[in-house]
Amino acid sequence: MITLKELSQKSGVSIATVSNILNGKSNVSDETRKRVLEIIKETGYKPNFMARGLRASSTKTIGLIVDDITEFSSPQIINGIMSKLEEKGYRTILENLRFYTKWGHGWENTEDYKKAIDSAFQEFIAIKTDGIIYVSGHAREISDIPQKVQIPLVVCYAFTERENTPFIMIDDEDAAFQMTEHLLGNRKKKIAVITGTESNIHTIKRLQGYKKALQAHGIEYDESIIKTGDWSDNSGYENCRILLKENEKLSALFCFNDMMAAGAYRYLNEAGLIPGKDISVAGFDNRDIAAFLNPPLTTMEIPLFLIGENAAQTILDKINSKNGNEQNLYIQCKLIDRNSVIKDK
Repeated sequence: MITLKELSQKSGVSIATVSNILNGKSNVSDETRKRVLEIIKETGYKPNFMARGLRASSTKTIGLIVDDITEFSSPQIINGIMSKLEEKGYRTILENLRFYTKWGHGWENTEDYKKAIDSAFQEFIAIKTDGIIYVSGHAREISDIPQKVQIPLVVCYAFTERENTPFIMIDDEDAAFQMTEHLLGNRKKKIAVITGTESNIHTIKRLQGYKKALQAHGIEYDESIIKTGDWSDNSGYENCRILLKENEKLSALFCFNDMMAAGAYRYLNEAGLIPGKDISVAGFDNRDIAAFLNPPLTTMEIPLFLIGENAAQTILDKINSKNGNEQNLYIQCKLIDRNSVIKDK
């Protein structure tokens, strides 16, 4: 493989100039930069970031520890993180822990989980990454990060009370408030809810937003029209069936994710009811399926790419600032209004 010195000789510029170009510095003419980058592409030169980091006390590398990249939220978050870091001249190394793939749900308090977490952090410490971003598969309290981890750290799509560790999360409560207000429209309506799993933070916060919107409109909270799902389409189907059997005059159905909304659609279709015409239906997440349901589903879009970008910027702020950036960020969701909600006349 070609070395930096050989690349310098082939380009006809100094090693320092090549290094400046590789590091994205602006004190190089456009003509020189273009010529050197073309030679880099031709030769397939790859800089040794680890060796460079050992000399400069910085590897320009961020470690990403991910619960499981198969979770729907993770790919876009990771894409946002990597996009921002690449823009700033940083590389990423990803450790996919595959928790959901290996163990499904309920693994958070197991010894295997704690060992995997500790091992991932120690690996990134050993190769001297400048910082670490922990990407959770869903909102939960991250409490098992080893205390001996002293390098800059950010938690993404989850919460933590760990000292000097900011987190980036969506504002579930505000998003559910917005959606409930949208379903209420200008009239008092009976809005049923299919929640996610009972102890899940997304469920708790979204239910708080729903209650807050009802209170703002002077509507009494009715626990009988709140059903607990498990995020799956089957739980949406079954809970929709129960709700319609128990309540003939439901105005709307707010499902706490799009998959349960899809299950509710399935039951409504069997019952001869049309979303957006006979009953309003809303989801949450804006997953791909939402746009392809018939009619297309009104939902809340989670800005996953933006969450990743903010996580990346936060870790860079911590690395490059003596005081660090310890501010927690709540990212707003966006209401996507389609045809599944009945419009007020």
